[in-house]
Amino acid sequence: MLRISEFARAGNVTIRTLRFYDQVGLLRPAHVSPESGYRGYSPAQFAELNRIQTFKDMGFALGEILQLLRKPLQANELRRVLLERREVLRGRVREDVGRLARIEARLGSLEEPGNSAPLVLFGETREQWVASVREKLASYEETDALFSELERKIDPALLGEGRATIWHSCIEGEGKIDCEAVCFLKRRAPARQGLKSYALAPVSIAFAYHYGSEESIGKTYQSIANGVAERGYRLAGAKREVYWPTSVARGESASLTEVQFPIGRSRAGPRAELRSARMSSA
Repeated sequence: MLRISEFARAGNVTIRTLRFYDQVGLLRPAHVSPESGYRGYSPAQFAELNRIQTFKDMGFALGEILQLLRKPLQANELRRVLLERREVLRGRVREDVGRLARIEARLGSLEEPGNSAPLVLFGETREQWVASVREKLASYEETDALFSELERKIDPALLGEGRATIWHSCIEGEGKIDCEAVCFLKRRAPARQGLKSYALAPVSIAFAYHYGSEESIGKTYQSIANGVAERGYRLAGAKREVYWPTSVARGESASLTEVQFPIGRSRAGPRAELRSARMSSA
């Protein structure tokens, strides 16, 4: 039997940690002296301590670890738990990358308005329930009316944060702009005439954040196109703009747009792709 100080030292934890694990029921001492109250641990408990520390290192909360330790996990069950945890952590990474890029975009607009090149990033979207309406437009100004029509048809309780446009065709002219206006949903919306509700599938993207007026968004498009070509990718779907709400002081622009290019690996070399990827702004 090991004293708590010996067990803590050998297990690379503090005595305070072991006392806390005992208090919350994660790791009980093998023996507690009724006279002195001293805790004693068995060498066999190192395996349990190691499991606790491993799950903790993966970011599991103590309550989650307690549930995981209540019964031995078979290999397939442990695999499922770890796959779910991986998706949670990937989601957090995507959120943090997005926050970082938005900060970079905002700093760029403050330090060198209109001149700073946007930070081009590469990642993958997650599956997202959306509602959309799709029409052929004569001008980009008609997009606002499309969003108004879309939001009239959706229960406000279903609406998530943000909205987007998917540009199936960006050529200006009478009825040549093929625009799909999209609202993000918390869950699937019931079917209605003229309203499509579906799960927007995950896709690999190159993306950047544009903070400011629509007049300067062409620079963001060009930066992404260059980044896609230089990395040896190709455009593999309709370009998207995601509009995020922002909170700013009076008099400042509140427009934050995430420009997304769905991408795939190019069979041509980066230089050949660079020539074909010089796309005009939406």
